[in-house]
Amino acid sequence: MKKNCFAVMLILCLAATTLYANGGQEASSGPRTVSIEVWTREGGINHWRADLAVEAAKELNAQLKAEGSQITVEAVPVLDEGDWGGYKKKYSLAADSGEAPLIVVSGHEDIATWGQAGYIVPLASSVEEIQGEAEQFADVIPSLWNCASWHGNIWGVPQDTEARPMYFNKTLLKKVGFTDAQIAQLPKDIEEGKFTLQDIVSTAQKAVEMGVVEPGYGYWHRPKKGGDFVQFYRAFGGEIYDAQEDKLVVTRDALVRFYAFQRSCVETGITPATYIGTEWNIWHDVVSNNKALFFNGGTWMWADWAKNYAEGGEDALFANIGYAYEPSGIRGRKGSTLSHPLVYLISSERASGSTDQELAERLIALMTTTERNTRHAVESGHLGILQSQAHYDAYTSNKFLADVTYLLDNNFYQPNHVLYGTWFDSLWDNMVAAEQGEKSPEEAAEDAVKVMKLELDDQLIVK
Repeated sequence: MKKNCFAVMLILCLAATTLYANGGQEASSGPRTVSIEVWTREGGINHWRADLAVEAAKELNAQLKAEGSQITVEAVPVLDEGDWGGYKKKYSLAADSGEAPLIVVSGHEDIATWGQAGYIVPLASSVEEIQGEAEQFADVIPSLWNCASWHGNIWGVPQDTEARPMYFNKTLLKKVGFTDAQIAQLPKDIEEGKFTLQDIVSTAQKAVEMGVVEPGYGYWHRPKKGGDFVQFYRAFGGEIYDAQEDKLVVTRDALVRFYAFQRSCVETGITPATYIGTEWNIWHDVVSNNKALFFNGGTWMWADWAKNYAEGGEDALFANIGYAYEPSGIRGRKGSTLSHPLVYLISSERASGSTDQELAERLIALMTTTERNTRHAVESGHLGILQSQAHYDAYTSNKFLADVTYLLDNNFYQPNHVLYGTWFDSLWDNMVAAEQGEKSPEEAAEDAVKVMKLELDDQLIVK
Protein backbone atom coordinates (compact mmCIF):
# COMPACT_ATOMS: atom_id res chain seq x y z
CA MET A 1 0.00 0.00 0.00
CA LYS A 2 1.29 3.38 -0.91
CA LYS A 3 2.24 5.82 1.83
CA ASN A 4 0.40 8.64 0.08
CA CYS A 5 -2.83 6.62 0.23
CA PHE A 6 -2.39 6.10 3.93
CA ALA A 7 -1.79 9.82 4.37
CA VAL A 8 -5.38 10.46 3.37
CA MET A 9 -6.63 8.25 6.15
CA LEU A 10 -4.10 9.63 8.63
CA ILE A 11 -5.84 12.99 8.28
CA LEU A 12 -9.30 11.44 8.53
CA CYS A 13 -8.44 9.28 11.49
CA LEU A 14 -6.22 11.89 13.22
CA ALA A 15 -3.87 9.12 14.22
CA ALA A 16 -0.16 8.59 13.73
CA THR A 17 0.64 5.27 12.08
CA THR A 18 4.38 5.01 12.33
CA LEU A 19 4.43 1.35 11.39
CA TYR A 20 3.31 2.22 7.85
CA ALA A 21 6.49 4.17 7.36
CA ASN A 22 8.70 1.21 8.13
CA GLY A 23 6.69 -1.28 6.07
CA GLY A 24 4.69 -2.72 8.94
CA GLN A 25 7.67 -4.37 10.64
CA GLU A 26 7.71 -5.29 14.28
CA ALA A 27 7.66 -2.38 16.72
CA SER A 28 10.13 -4.31 18.83
CA SER A 29 12.49 -7.20 18.24
CA GLY A 30 11.54 -10.78 18.91
CA PRO A 31 8.82 -13.16 17.77
CA ARG A 32 5.31 -11.82 17.40
CA THR A 33 1.98 -13.45 16.59
CA VAL A 34 -0.48 -11.33 14.63
CA SER A 35 -4.09 -12.41 14.90
CA ILE A 36 -6.11 -11.32 11.85
CA GLU A 37 -9.85 -11.67 12.13
CA VAL A 38 -11.76 -12.01 8.85
CA TRP A 39 -15.42 -11.15 9.18
CA THR A 40 -18.02 -12.24 6.70
CA ARG A 41 -21.76 -12.41 6.78
CA GLU A 42 -23.21 -15.87 6.25
CA GLY A 43 -21.41 -19.18 6.40
CA GLY A 44 -23.04 -22.14 4.67
CA ILE A 45 -22.09 -22.32 1.01
CA ASN A 46 -20.29 -18.97 1.37
CA HIS A 47 -18.00 -19.98 4.22
CA TRP A 48 -14.87 -19.88 2.05
CA ARG A 49 -15.03 -16.07 2.03
CA ALA A 50 -13.46 -16.21 5.48
CA ASP A 51 -12.25 -19.80 5.81
CA LEU A 52 -9.78 -19.41 2.93
CA ALA A 53 -7.78 -17.20 5.29
CA VAL A 54 -6.66 -20.18 7.38
CA GLU A 55 -4.98 -21.89 4.45
CA ALA A 56 -3.65 -18.60 3.08
CA ALA A 57 -2.11 -17.76 6.47
CA LYS A 58 -0.01 -20.94 6.33
CA GLU A 59 1.36 -19.83 2.98
CA LEU A 60 1.96 -16.32 4.28
CA ASN A 61 3.82 -17.66 7.30
CA ALA A 62 6.08 -19.68 5.02
CA GLN A 63 6.84 -16.52 3.06
CA LEU A 64 7.52 -14.52 6.20
CA LYS A 65 9.87 -17.19 7.50
CA ALA A 66 11.77 -17.22 4.22
CA GLU A 67 12.10 -13.45 4.51
CA GLY A 68 13.65 -13.80 7.96
CA SER A 69 10.67 -12.30 9.76
CA GLN A 70 9.75 -13.47 13.25
CA ILE A 71 6.07 -12.68 12.69
CA THR A 72 3.52 -15.47 12.67
CA VAL A 73 0.05 -14.76 11.30
CA GLU A 74 -2.97 -16.45 12.84
CA ALA A 75 -6.14 -16.16 10.73
CA VAL A 76 -9.43 -16.14 12.62
CA PRO A 77 -12.54 -16.55 10.42
CA VAL A 78 -15.72 -15.10 11.92
CA LEU A 79 -18.97 -16.12 10.19
CA ASP A 80 -22.03 -14.04 11.03
CA GLU A 81 -25.34 -15.77 10.25
CA GLY A 82 -27.45 -12.65 10.77
CA ASP A 83 -28.88 -10.41 8.07
CA TRP A 84 -26.87 -7.81 6.18
CA GLY A 85 -28.27 -4.88 8.12
CA GLY A 86 -27.31 -6.34 11.46
CA TYR A 87 -23.91 -7.42 10.19
CA LYS A 88 -23.01 -3.95 8.90
CA LYS A 89 -24.24 -2.30 12.08
CA LYS A 90 -22.12 -4.74 14.09
CA TYR A 91 -19.04 -3.77 12.10
CA SER A 92 -19.72 -0.03 12.47
CA LEU A 93 -20.15 -0.36 16.23
CA ALA A 94 -16.93 -2.38 16.47
CA ALA A 95 -15.08 0.21 14.37
CA ASP A 96 -16.37 3.07 16.53
CA SER A 97 -15.01 1.21 19.55
CA GLY A 98 -11.64 0.47 17.97
CA GLU A 99 -12.39 -3.26 17.95
CA ALA A 100 -13.11 -3.93 14.28
CA PRO A 101 -11.54 -6.93 12.53
CA LEU A 102 -8.57 -6.19 10.31
CA ILE A 103 -10.41 -7.68 7.32
CA VAL A 104 -14.14 -7.37 6.65
CA VAL A 105 -16.09 -8.71 3.68
CA SER A 106 -18.98 -6.54 2.55
CA GLY A 107 -20.70 -5.05 -0.46
CA HIS A 108 -18.70 -2.51 -2.43
CA GLU A 109 -21.38 0.11 -1.74
CA ASP A 110 -20.12 0.34 1.87
CA ILE A 111 -16.81 1.79 0.73
CA ALA A 112 -18.05 5.38 0.61
CA THR A 113 -19.72 5.31 4.01
CA TRP A 114 -16.96 3.44 5.81
CA GLY A 115 -14.22 5.34 4.00
CA GLN A 116 -15.71 8.69 4.98
CA ALA A 117 -16.06 7.49 8.58
CA GLY A 118 -12.38 6.51 8.67
CA TYR A 119 -13.15 2.84 9.31
CA ILE A 120 -11.22 1.50 6.31
CA VAL A 121 -8.01 2.42 4.51
CA PRO A 122 -7.32 2.89 0.78
CA LEU A 123 -5.03 0.30 -0.78
CA ALA A 124 -3.80 2.19 -3.84
CA SER A 125 -4.31 5.40 -5.78
CA SER A 126 -4.99 3.74 -9.14
CA VAL A 127 -5.83 0.44 -10.78
CA GLU A 128 -2.30 0.24 -12.14
CA GLU A 129 -0.87 0.66 -8.66
CA ILE A 130 -3.02 -2.05 -7.05
CA GLN A 131 -2.24 -4.40 -9.95
CA GLY A 132 1.45 -3.98 -9.17
CA GLU A 133 1.11 -4.85 -5.49
CA ALA A 134 0.48 -8.59 -5.99
CA GLU A 135 0.34 -10.97 -8.94
CA GLN A 136 -3.14 -12.03 -7.83
CA PHE A 137 -4.36 -8.42 -8.04
CA ALA A 138 -2.94 -8.17 -11.58
CA ASP A 139 -5.12 -11.19 -12.44
CA VAL A 140 -8.39 -9.55 -11.29
CA ILE A 141 -10.74 -8.73 -14.19
CA PRO A 142 -9.81 -5.07 -14.75
CA SER A 143 -13.38 -3.71 -14.85
CA LEU A 144 -14.07 -5.11 -11.38
CA TRP A 145 -11.72 -2.56 -9.85
CA ASN A 146 -14.34 0.07 -10.73
CA CYS A 147 -16.61 -1.24 -7.98
CA ALA A 148 -13.81 -0.79 -5.44
CA SER A 149 -13.01 2.80 -6.45
CA TRP A 150 -14.02 5.91 -4.56
CA HIS A 151 -12.64 9.45 -4.64
CA GLY A 152 -9.68 8.46 -6.79
CA ASN A 153 -8.45 5.54 -4.70
CA ILE A 154 -8.87 1.76 -4.67
CA TRP A 155 -10.35 0.72 -1.33
CA GLY A 156 -10.99 -2.99 -1.60
CA VAL A 157 -10.18 -6.23 -3.38
CA PRO A 158 -13.06 -7.99 -5.20
CA GLN A 159 -13.92 -11.29 -3.51
CA ASP A 160 -16.62 -12.54 -5.84
CA THR A 161 -19.20 -11.21 -8.23
CA GLU A 162 -22.50 -12.44 -9.60
CA ALA A 163 -25.34 -11.78 -11.96
CA ARG A 164 -29.04 -11.66 -11.14
CA PRO A 165 -30.91 -13.49 -13.89
CA MET A 166 -34.56 -13.77 -14.72
CA TYR A 167 -35.17 -17.48 -14.24
CA PHE A 168 -37.97 -19.25 -16.06
CA ASN A 169 -39.44 -22.72 -15.69
CA LYS A 170 -39.08 -24.51 -19.01
CA THR A 171 -41.46 -27.32 -18.09
CA LEU A 172 -44.24 -24.87 -17.22
CA LEU A 173 -43.59 -22.74 -20.31
CA LYS A 174 -44.20 -25.82 -22.49
CA LYS A 175 -47.57 -26.27 -20.78
CA VAL A 176 -48.39 -22.64 -21.62
CA GLY A 177 -47.66 -23.41 -25.27
CA PHE A 178 -44.02 -22.53 -25.82
CA THR A 179 -42.15 -24.88 -28.16
CA ASP A 180 -38.69 -26.23 -27.34
CA ALA A 181 -37.27 -23.88 -29.96
CA GLN A 182 -39.00 -20.85 -28.43
CA ILE A 183 -37.74 -21.75 -24.98
CA ALA A 184 -34.19 -22.18 -26.27
CA GLN A 185 -34.47 -18.79 -28.00
CA LEU A 186 -35.89 -16.97 -24.97
CA PRO A 187 -32.55 -15.87 -23.43
CA LYS A 188 -31.53 -14.36 -26.76
CA ASP A 189 -34.89 -12.64 -27.18
CA ILE A 190 -34.55 -11.14 -23.71
CA GLU A 191 -30.99 -10.05 -24.42
CA GLU A 192 -32.12 -8.26 -27.59
CA GLY A 193 -35.19 -6.65 -26.04
CA LYS A 194 -37.71 -8.73 -27.99
CA PHE A 195 -39.18 -10.24 -24.81
CA THR A 196 -39.82 -7.58 -22.17
CA LEU A 197 -41.14 -7.22 -18.65
CA GLN A 198 -44.60 -6.71 -20.12
CA ASP A 199 -44.24 -10.12 -21.80
CA ILE A 200 -43.37 -11.60 -18.41
CA VAL A 201 -46.68 -10.29 -17.07
CA SER A 202 -48.82 -11.43 -20.02
CA THR A 203 -47.22 -14.89 -20.19
CA ALA A 204 -47.51 -15.42 -16.44
CA GLN A 205 -51.12 -14.21 -16.50
CA LYS A 206 -51.89 -16.73 -19.23
CA ALA A 207 -50.30 -19.51 -17.14
CA VAL A 208 -52.56 -18.62 -14.20
CA GLU A 209 -55.66 -18.50 -16.40
CA MET A 210 -54.81 -21.90 -17.94
CA GLY A 211 -54.25 -23.46 -14.52
CA VAL A 212 -50.61 -24.19 -15.31
CA VAL A 213 -49.65 -22.47 -12.04
CA GLU A 214 -51.71 -21.52 -9.02
CA PRO A 215 -52.94 -17.91 -8.74
CA GLY A 216 -50.10 -15.76 -7.45
CA TYR A 217 -47.39 -18.09 -8.76
CA GLY A 218 -46.78 -16.63 -12.20
CA TYR A 219 -43.94 -14.35 -11.12
CA TRP A 220 -42.01 -14.26 -7.86
CA HIS A 221 -39.55 -11.44 -7.47
CA ARG A 222 -37.17 -11.11 -4.55
CA PRO A 223 -39.38 -11.22 -1.44
CA LYS A 224 -37.33 -8.86 0.72
CA LYS A 225 -35.42 -5.62 0.44
CA GLY A 226 -32.39 -5.74 -1.83
CA GLY A 227 -30.59 -4.12 -4.72
CA ASP A 228 -32.30 -6.40 -7.27
CA PHE A 229 -35.15 -3.91 -7.61
CA VAL A 230 -32.85 -1.25 -9.04
CA GLN A 231 -32.72 -3.44 -12.16
CA PHE A 232 -36.39 -2.83 -12.90
CA TYR A 233 -36.23 0.90 -12.28
CA ARG A 234 -33.28 0.97 -14.68
CA ALA A 235 -35.14 -1.32 -17.13
CA PHE A 236 -37.68 1.48 -17.63
CA GLY A 237 -34.98 4.06 -18.37
CA GLY A 238 -34.14 5.13 -14.84
CA GLU A 239 -30.76 6.67 -14.08
CA ILE A 240 -29.00 6.18 -10.75
CA TYR A 241 -25.74 8.09 -10.71
CA ASP A 242 -23.89 10.83 -12.59
CA ALA A 243 -20.22 9.92 -12.25
CA GLN A 244 -18.99 13.21 -13.67
CA GLU A 245 -20.97 15.22 -11.12
CA ASP A 246 -20.59 12.57 -8.39
CA LYS A 247 -24.30 12.92 -7.67
CA LEU A 248 -27.22 10.56 -7.45
CA VAL A 249 -29.96 10.76 -10.07
CA VAL A 250 -33.67 9.97 -10.05
CA THR A 251 -35.77 9.75 -13.22
CA ARG A 252 -39.37 10.53 -12.32
CA ASP A 253 -41.07 8.89 -15.34
CA ALA A 254 -39.04 5.71 -14.92
CA LEU A 255 -40.11 5.51 -11.29
CA VAL A 256 -43.78 5.70 -12.30
CA ARG A 257 -43.35 2.94 -14.89
CA PHE A 258 -41.35 0.79 -12.48
CA TYR A 259 -43.95 1.13 -9.74
CA ALA A 260 -46.75 0.49 -12.24
CA PHE A 261 -45.05 -2.75 -13.27
CA GLN A 262 -44.77 -3.92 -9.66
CA ARG A 263 -48.45 -3.07 -9.06
CA SER A 264 -49.52 -4.86 -12.26
CA CYS A 265 -47.96 -8.09 -10.98
CA VAL A 266 -50.46 -8.07 -8.10
CA GLU A 267 -53.42 -6.78 -10.09
CA THR A 268 -53.05 -9.47 -12.77
CA GLY A 269 -52.81 -12.20 -10.16
CA ILE A 270 -49.32 -13.39 -11.00
CA THR A 271 -47.82 -12.29 -7.65
CA PRO A 272 -49.58 -12.61 -4.26
CA ALA A 273 -51.10 -9.44 -2.82
CA THR A 274 -49.31 -10.00 0.50
CA TYR A 275 -46.12 -11.31 -1.04
CA ILE A 276 -43.40 -8.96 0.26
CA GLY A 277 -41.88 -10.39 3.42
CA THR A 278 -42.24 -14.04 2.36
CA GLU A 279 -39.63 -16.11 4.19
CA TRP A 280 -36.63 -17.14 2.15
CA ASN A 281 -36.99 -20.86 2.84
CA ILE A 282 -40.52 -20.78 1.41
CA TRP A 283 -39.35 -18.77 -1.59
CA HIS A 284 -36.47 -21.13 -2.40
CA ASP A 285 -38.71 -24.19 -2.15
CA VAL A 286 -41.34 -22.69 -4.47
CA VAL A 287 -39.02 -21.48 -7.23
CA SER A 288 -36.74 -24.52 -7.29
CA ASN A 289 -39.54 -27.10 -7.36
CA ASN A 290 -41.60 -26.08 -10.41
CA LYS A 291 -44.25 -24.06 -8.58
CA ALA A 292 -43.51 -20.64 -10.12
CA LEU A 293 -43.21 -19.74 -13.81
CA PHE A 294 -40.86 -16.72 -13.66
CA PHE A 295 -38.66 -15.63 -10.77
CA ASN A 296 -35.58 -13.49 -10.44
CA GLY A 297 -32.67 -14.02 -8.10
CA GLY A 298 -28.91 -14.35 -7.93
CA THR A 299 -26.63 -16.80 -9.69
CA TRP A 300 -25.38 -17.83 -6.24
CA MET A 301 -28.80 -19.27 -5.45
CA TRP A 302 -28.34 -22.10 -7.96
CA ALA A 303 -25.83 -23.95 -5.79
CA ASP A 304 -28.08 -23.51 -2.75
CA TRP A 305 -31.11 -24.88 -4.63
CA ALA A 306 -29.12 -27.84 -5.93
CA LYS A 307 -27.86 -28.75 -2.48
CA ASN A 308 -30.71 -27.82 -0.16
CA TYR A 309 -34.02 -27.37 -1.98
CA ALA A 310 -34.57 -28.88 -5.43
CA GLU A 311 -36.03 -32.36 -5.49
CA GLY A 312 -33.64 -34.21 -7.80
CA GLY A 313 -30.77 -31.80 -7.18
CA GLU A 314 -28.90 -30.02 -9.95
CA ASP A 315 -30.00 -32.47 -12.65
CA ALA A 316 -33.60 -31.48 -11.97
CA LEU A 317 -32.69 -27.79 -12.06
CA PHE A 318 -31.07 -28.10 -15.48
CA ALA A 319 -34.05 -30.09 -16.76
CA ASN A 320 -36.61 -27.55 -15.58
CA ILE A 321 -35.09 -24.10 -15.20
CA GLY A 322 -33.61 -21.65 -17.69
CA TYR A 323 -31.95 -18.28 -17.11
CA ALA A 324 -31.41 -15.02 -18.95
CA TYR A 325 -30.77 -11.31 -18.47
CA GLU A 326 -33.38 -9.31 -16.61
CA PRO A 327 -35.72 -8.18 -19.40
CA SER A 328 -36.01 -4.53 -20.34
CA GLY A 329 -39.23 -2.65 -19.79
CA ILE A 330 -38.70 -0.94 -23.15
CA ARG A 331 -39.12 -3.06 -26.28
CA GLY A 332 -35.95 -3.11 -28.35
CA ARG A 333 -33.72 -2.19 -25.43
CA LYS A 334 -31.28 -4.88 -24.35
CA GLY A 335 -31.70 -6.84 -21.16
CA SER A 336 -29.10 -6.36 -18.45
CA THR A 337 -28.19 -7.45 -14.93
CA LEU A 338 -27.00 -5.95 -11.70
CA SER A 339 -23.69 -7.27 -10.43
CA HIS A 340 -22.94 -6.79 -6.78
CA PRO A 341 -19.33 -7.72 -6.05
CA LEU A 342 -18.36 -8.31 -2.47
CA VAL A 343 -14.97 -6.93 -1.51
CA TYR A 344 -12.29 -7.47 1.09
CA LEU A 345 -11.80 -4.23 3.04
CA ILE A 346 -9.02 -3.46 5.54
CA SER A 347 -9.83 -1.60 8.74
CA SER A 348 -7.82 1.44 9.79
CA GLU A 349 -5.66 1.55 12.91
CA ARG A 350 -8.26 3.71 14.64
CA ALA A 351 -11.04 1.26 13.85
CA SER A 352 -9.14 -1.95 14.62
CA GLY A 353 -6.44 -1.00 17.09
CA SER A 354 -3.96 -2.77 14.80
CA THR A 355 -1.05 -1.53 12.73
CA ASP A 356 -0.81 -4.68 10.62
CA GLN A 357 -2.71 -3.47 7.55
CA GLU A 358 0.08 -4.54 5.19
CA LEU A 359 -0.01 -8.10 6.51
CA ALA A 360 -3.77 -8.08 6.01
CA GLU A 361 -3.31 -7.08 2.38
CA ARG A 362 -0.79 -9.85 1.84
CA LEU A 363 -3.21 -12.33 3.37
CA ILE A 364 -5.98 -11.14 1.04
CA ALA A 365 -3.70 -11.62 -1.97
CA LEU A 366 -3.09 -15.24 -0.99
CA MET A 367 -6.83 -15.79 -0.52
CA THR A 368 -7.28 -14.58 -4.10
CA THR A 369 -5.42 -17.30 -5.97
CA THR A 370 -7.07 -19.00 -8.95
CA GLU A 371 -7.58 -22.27 -7.07
CA ARG A 372 -8.91 -20.70 -3.88
CA ASN A 373 -11.28 -18.25 -5.50
CA THR A 374 -12.57 -21.01 -7.78
CA ARG A 375 -13.23 -23.23 -4.79
CA HIS A 376 -15.51 -20.55 -3.40
CA ALA A 377 -17.10 -19.78 -6.77
CA VAL A 378 -17.98 -23.39 -7.59
CA GLU A 379 -19.33 -24.25 -4.15
CA SER A 380 -21.34 -21.04 -3.73
CA GLY A 381 -22.52 -20.39 -7.29
CA HIS A 382 -20.74 -17.04 -7.56
CA LEU A 383 -18.84 -15.88 -10.60
CA GLY A 384 -15.07 -15.77 -10.47
CA ILE A 385 -13.18 -12.48 -10.35
CA LEU A 386 -9.91 -13.56 -12.01
CA GLN A 387 -8.98 -13.57 -15.68
CA SER A 388 -7.18 -16.88 -15.24
CA GLN A 389 -10.43 -18.61 -14.27
CA ALA A 390 -11.62 -18.39 -17.88
CA HIS A 391 -9.10 -21.13 -18.67
CA TYR A 392 -9.13 -23.01 -15.38
CA ASP A 393 -10.70 -26.45 -15.70
CA ALA A 394 -12.21 -26.55 -12.21
CA TYR A 395 -14.12 -23.35 -13.07
CA THR A 396 -15.02 -23.91 -16.73
CA SER A 397 -16.18 -27.49 -16.09
CA ASN A 398 -19.00 -26.11 -13.92
CA LYS A 399 -21.84 -25.98 -16.46
CA PHE A 400 -23.94 -23.38 -14.68
CA LEU A 401 -21.08 -20.92 -14.13
CA ALA A 402 -19.95 -21.41 -17.73
CA ASP A 403 -23.51 -20.74 -18.93
CA VAL A 404 -24.10 -17.51 -17.00
CA THR A 405 -20.73 -15.78 -17.16
CA TYR A 406 -21.81 -14.05 -20.39
CA LEU A 407 -24.32 -12.02 -18.34
CA LEU A 408 -21.39 -9.87 -17.20
CA ASP A 409 -21.15 -8.55 -20.77
CA ASN A 410 -23.99 -6.13 -20.02
CA ASN A 411 -24.00 -5.52 -16.28
CA PHE A 412 -23.92 -2.52 -13.99
CA TYR A 413 -23.04 -1.76 -10.36
CA GLN A 414 -24.71 0.25 -7.65
CA PRO A 415 -22.79 3.50 -7.11
CA ASN A 416 -20.25 4.11 -4.38
CA HIS A 417 -21.87 7.22 -2.96
CA VAL A 418 -22.19 7.97 0.73
CA LEU A 419 -25.91 8.77 0.39
CA TYR A 420 -26.87 5.89 -1.90
CA GLY A 421 -28.51 4.02 0.99
CA THR A 422 -30.84 6.97 1.56
CA TRP A 423 -31.69 7.10 -2.15
CA PHE A 424 -32.43 3.37 -2.24
CA ASP A 425 -34.53 3.42 0.95
CA SER A 426 -36.88 5.92 -0.65
CA LEU A 427 -37.08 3.91 -3.87
CA TRP A 428 -37.82 0.72 -1.91
CA ASP A 429 -40.32 2.11 0.59
CA ASN A 430 -42.45 3.64 -2.13
CA MET A 431 -42.18 0.57 -4.34
CA VAL A 432 -43.66 -1.51 -1.52
CA ALA A 433 -46.48 1.02 -1.11
CA ALA A 434 -47.22 0.93 -4.84
CA GLU A 435 -47.08 -2.87 -5.16
CA GLN A 436 -49.40 -3.34 -2.20
CA GLY A 437 -51.85 -0.73 -3.44
CA GLU A 438 -51.32 1.74 -0.61
CA LYS A 439 -50.40 4.40 -3.16
CA SER A 440 -50.89 4.73 -6.89
CA PRO A 441 -47.69 4.43 -8.95
CA GLU A 442 -47.84 8.17 -9.61
CA GLU A 443 -48.29 9.02 -5.92
CA ALA A 444 -45.49 6.65 -4.92
CA ALA A 445 -43.12 8.16 -7.47
CA GLU A 446 -43.97 11.69 -6.36
CA ASP A 447 -43.37 10.79 -2.72
CA ALA A 448 -40.09 9.07 -3.54
CA VAL A 449 -38.78 12.14 -5.34
CA LYS A 450 -39.92 14.43 -2.51
CA VAL A 451 -38.08 12.38 0.09
CA MET A 452 -34.96 12.15 -2.05
CA LYS A 453 -34.92 15.92 -2.65
CA LEU A 454 -35.39 16.59 1.07
CA GLU A 455 -32.76 14.15 2.31
CA LEU A 456 -30.20 14.36 -0.49
CA ASP A 457 -30.47 18.06 -1.24
CA ASP A 458 -27.72 19.15 -3.65
CA GLN A 459 -26.46 15.57 -4.00
CA LEU A 460 -29.47 14.70 -6.18
CA ILE A 461 -30.22 15.38 -9.83
CA VAL A 462 -33.91 15.04 -10.73
CA LYS A 463 -34.80 14.18 -14.31
